[in-house]
Amino acid sequence: MRAFFRNRRSPLGRRGALASEFAIIAIPFFITVIATIEAAWQLATGMALDHAALRASRYGVTGSNSPPALVIQGQQSVPTCRSQNIAWMITRSTGGMLTPSNLTVETRTWSGVSGAEQGTGSPGAGAAGQIVSYRLTYRQPFVTGIVAANLWGGTEFTHTAFLIVKNEPFENATC
Repeated sequence: MRAFFRNRRSPLGRRGALASEFAIIAIPFFITVIATIEAAWQLATGMALDHAALRASRYGVTGSNSPPALVIQGQQSVPTCRSQNIAWMITRSTGGMLTPSNLTVETRTWSGVSGAEQGTGSPGAGAAGQIVSYRLTYRQPFVTGIVAANLWGGTEFTHTAFLIVKNEPFENATC
């Protein structure tokens, strides 16, 4: 029986091994977890911005001056101008994920394809039959704060969505 106990290692010889192993593994593990959280948050923001741009452009091509009823439920101040509604609708169509103060919406209008190739266009959502470009820029702060800022080199990530559509024939005047 004594031989059995002699061959076993003493628990005192492994003292601190678990803490050392944890220290070696924990730092890369937590950095990976934080990076995954940050990447998922930024990807979700980019997808939300793309979705909002698509909804706003679909609304813009119709020429309507009032947003769809689905978006206005529970809102007190709804803009009455199509150009203002586009930016308003972008922030509402993401369920509050996009903060209006971090969002820049730029719409440019051209009367035809040849004008779009040559110039910068004029600001606005355009009239019936005109070509309109939508450029949405959103500055999303890092959700993990200091860690991501130190790794990335800034305090926020800039997302951009860009698309070009042609307005349908409609009667409403631009505002």
